[in-house]
Amino acid sequence: MDSSLQGGVIALITILATSIASLLAFSNQLRKDQESESTIPGCRRIGLIGRSNMSDQYSPKHNGENLDSSAACKIKALFIYPVKSCKPVELEDSDVILTGLRYDRQFCFTQLKTEQVEKEEGDLSVNSEWVHNWKFITQRNVPRLSQVDTQIWIPDPSSPTYSPKAEWVKSQGCVVCSFAFTPEWSWNMSGLRTAFSIFKAKLAQRDIKAEPRITFKLPIAPDEERSSKYTREVMKIWKDSPTAINITSEIPPETLAKLKYFLGVSNPIALFKADPLNHRKVFRNAPRIEEAGYQPGVGFADAYPLSIMGVASVQKVSKTITNLPTPHLNALRFRANIYLTNTPPFAEDDWKQIRSRNLSYHVSCRTTRCDLPNVDPVTGIKDRAEPYKTLKQTRGFVDKGAGAHPVLGMQMVPLLEDAAGKGEIRVDTKTGSTIFVYTRYMAIGGSPRPGTTQQPHRHPTQYFQQHNRQ
Repeated sequence: MDSSLQGGVIALITILATSIASLLAFSNQLRKDQESESTIPGCRRIGLIGRSNMSDQYSPKHNGENLDSSAACKIKALFIYPVKSCKPVELEDSDVILTGLRYDRQFCFTQLKTEQVEKEEGDLSVNSEWVHNWKFITQRNVPRLSQVDTQIWIPDPSSPTYSPKAEWVKSQGCVVCSFAFTPEWSWNMSGLRTAFSIFKAKLAQRDIKAEPRITFKLPIAPDEERSSKYTREVMKIWKDSPTAINITSEIPPETLAKLKYFLGVSNPIALFKADPLNHRKVFRNAPRIEEAGYQPGVGFADAYPLSIMGVASVQKVSKTITNLPTPHLNALRFRANIYLTNTPPFAEDDWKQIRSRNLSYHVSCRTTRCDLPNVDPVTGIKDRAEPYKTLKQTRGFVDKGAGAHPVLGMQMVPLLEDAAGKGEIRVDTKTGSTIFVYTRYMAIGGSPRPGTTQQPHRHPTQYFQQHNRQ
């Protein structure tokens, strides 16, 4: 190689190395800038970041087969869903309060629906009355809700930026929501700025598929001054019509419009916060005040304060599915609060009362399943058939009350001592805790297990279909 060519190659390598080093430095700086922008003054982010206790959920060691007799049932993972049907926050430990795990399902998106006024039974007249209602939305009808990210930030007195007067400290923290949004761009200054923001997002996340993200924040417990701009309105969730707090004003109008576009919703949308003074009371299969010490209630959970599921149960269902587009059935499709390990498949089906870390739980009923788990939580794409089709074939008619409706997992109520008359009782639960099964229901379709009661299992289908609360 002659000296001039060799010099050119060296120069080219030097330029490339310098460019790569500059890009990496720029990328690192962008990451630092993003972290700085996402930090909430006076607060700290809770939950697992960059890791998950469910990362090995597909491992054969969690299939519940050939369990050692000394293997104790354990809590494998804890999840909360601050905004109903949006992405979860995984926790290492959590407070258990009257409505379930702290911060769980306290916010809910709705859309404005025009519906005919229900007539009284026996009224045969032509119905010409219409009413506008805020009706809850979930992944069942809006799958892209699964792609709205959530974070929980709570006040941290040890933070160097902490001040009792800080905006989000006064609100006892906030839920940070974000979603991907790539605006259209053209060859002008505005378009070039947009193109640069896209480039920055890809470089900062070191992912060619990355998009810019739009963020908004929601107060966890707004103070009186902040609350004064909200309205209390009736919204519909299933057959309930609770009064909740419309906090849509917390989302800038431009952001709300982009969120509508992202979700693919054409009707007006609004965001509601559960009213802490007006929880939806749970009766039906839940324990009464005489047993629990209080009448259980929920924020925006479908029916009961807590849901529980064995990872082995999901693995068992996964093995029977032949047309799932992914290699394994992700347990996170089922959006349980508590995932268990060291249990045989469907062992939880006949539990009646369990205990963990000095707290007992009333296992009220099996969870009736719809087609929401057809939504892949990773991509937000809803499969037309699975796993609901297979669940109907393999888990239908498991519960006499649910009939053909498939069931998987259980609904629970925490039995909090001295809870009556108090707004909150704090009891800690954490991953790795042992679950003790105290009593069981009779096994449906067979003889009762040793030591079980003869009481048939109750079920959530009554709650949804009849909904005649006592």
